[in-house]
Amino acid sequence: MPKIAKIQAAKKTKHRYHIYIEKNNTAEYSFSLSEDVLVKEGLSKGMELTDKEMDRLKQTDEWDKAYQRALNFLSFRMRSEKELDDYLREQEVPAEERENMIEKLRKLDFVNDERFAASFVRTKRDQSKKGPLVIRQELKQKGVAEAIMDKSLSQYTPEEQLELAIQLAEKKQTSYRRESARQREQKLVQFLMQRGFPSSIAFEAVKEADIEADEEEEWDAVSSWGEKAWRKNESKDPYARRQKVKQALYRRGFPGELIDQWLEEKEAEEQ
Repeated sequence: MPKIAKIQAAKKTKHRYHIYIEKNNTAEYSFSLSEDVLVKEGLSKGMELTDKEMDRLKQTDEWDKAYQRALNFLSFRMRSEKELDDYLREQEVPAEERENMIEKLRKLDFVNDERFAASFVRTKRDQSKKGPLVIRQELKQKGVAEAIMDKSLSQYTPEEQLELAIQLAEKKQTSYRRESARQREQKLVQFLMQRGFPSSIAFEAVKEADIEADEEEEWDAVSSWGEKAWRKNESKDPYARRQKVKQALYRRGFPGELIDQWLEEKEAEEQ
């Protein structure tokens, strides 16, 4: 029966040991083990090992290496169980071993979907400024159960959603200075919905937000879009061109009085 001839600490990797088996009166390298497995198994020089026992030790060491990688993966930030399972699958850990490993980490409270989801919602709300619908979708992608999602998102109250949506709308409004007031409001609502806020919250936020109404900016905007439409239809007769420009500006959300004023001034310039 093979006998352990020598146990030697690895030079390049900390906490790993090389196991040498006695063969033809010489110590021949056989396999390596982590310090944890070595101590747990109580291996020592002179101990006899069957081929079956050596295979088991190698498998145990592979499991231990995968477990250490899992712990390292969890050390950077909190993870959902699905994220951990996906990682272990990428590491080619067999399904049964993945299940056992996740169960062990769950019992040790190293992985906990409820705590993960609660933290995830707070981070996405406070740092990423996202609405609940987008957060829910991201939690779903991370494999979090529906009941856990509902519980974690309950901390994100409608009042908090509205307050944040108002802040975002007031900050974003400068991006739409070249739009009509109506178009600006529509785009702000679309922006908030894309950020994950329900339509009811988005409309209410734009309604309550301090949206600057600058007559000069409105005039600059209608002039800019009007000039584009004017050039696009310059080959048409005056009446047809006027109608086309008027329609184009209506579609951009400008009020009729402002459109007529701009057209009158533009037509006066052309005479």
